[in-house]
Amino acid sequence: MRTPPADLDEARRRIAAAELVGVASNHLTEDLYSALEFSDLVAIKNLLKRFFSAQPWSEEDAARLDTLLTRNVAEPAGWFEHDLGDDLRLMHGFDGGAYHLWATGGSDGESSIFDRVFSGPVQPEATPNPRHVRFVIGGSPAPGVWFRPGDEIDDPRVTELLADPDVTDVLVAGDFVAIGLRRASMWKDRLDDLVVVVERLFWSADRAASAHEGPTRDELVAGQTSGALHLLNPDDPASRRQLETALAGDDPRQRRMAVATLAQSADETYAVNTLVTAYRDVSRIVRRTAIDAAVDLESEDVRLLLEAALDDEDDWIRWKAVKGLSEIGLSTSTGAVSALADDPDFQVRFEVAAALRKA
Repeated sequence: MRTPPADLDEARRRIAAAELVGVASNHLTEDLYSALEFSDLVAIKNLLKRFFSAQPWSEEDAARLDTLLTRNVAEPAGWFEHDLGDDLRLMHGFDGGAYHLWATGGSDGESSIFDRVFSGPVQPEATPNPRHVRFVIGGSPAPGVWFRPGDEIDDPRVTELLADPDVTDVLVAGDFVAIGLRRASMWKDRLDDLVVVVERLFWSADRAASAHEGPTRDELVAGQTSGALHLLNPDDPASRRQLETALAGDDPRQRRMAVATLAQSADETYAVNTLVTAYRDVSRIVRRTAIDAAVDLESEDVRLLLEAALDDEDDWIRWKAVKGLSEIGLSTSTGAVSALADDPDFQVRFEVAAALRKA
């Protein structure tokens, strides 16, 4: 009887970091997953999202996947192994009367970016949210201000950072700058140059080294650090509760930060439902954030939300919705997008023309 590899959890995380989930999923489909009952698709999809991530994979998760695959496969037999690249190997199939999904191999190498030690004055630190890195620049702690594309920004340093197409948001606090990228896996290639950029833009020799230590994960989860919501992990239960509380709160700045972070959940159904709810917010900046995050998902599941946003009174939201629909393919949205060809805003009209040409 086969036994799971000792590096299973590390290999699962490495597959996600190396953006090989699609390759692995194709192998699974070809081997055993091509004839699944519709009623089980969502449950299996969510389990696979958890497996190919840094989230915990419990015995209960494995048993649930075993149950689902066993009842969906006509002949529960066969064992399959595939090389995914980057020295990573996928193994799955039936053994000892049960279905197993395993992975092994790979090396963190440069992707272990949060463990690097820099000799310069700006020090990068890990955060609970793998898409974000906190750069300690020295100075005294002070509340942070969070920026995303579409905001009115009067800080040229932030404008320069957000001009980078990989950067999704920036938080500037008294003694640190936090930067978010579109995907966590990008940090292995972007950390070095962004440290240099942050040092050039934010650090100066007269900044006294602060003895204040960065917030711990428990402090972030407990909400003891102002402005740190976007650093939380939306799939950690305690963090999600903290974010959902903020989303229901009175402060629109906290609500927009919460919705942008919850939209990064590996559970896409949850993320989309959160964005639909957030788009009903009375605050324009929260609605902007919901549409911006929906476009980032690049998912067919946000089509109805983006179509609804085409009628928004805000020019920026209409422009972003057109852009998002173009990126996932106009398809059934062609008529709704075409209707904005005479929109009063030039940027919207320009994006419509570009989308229709692309289609």
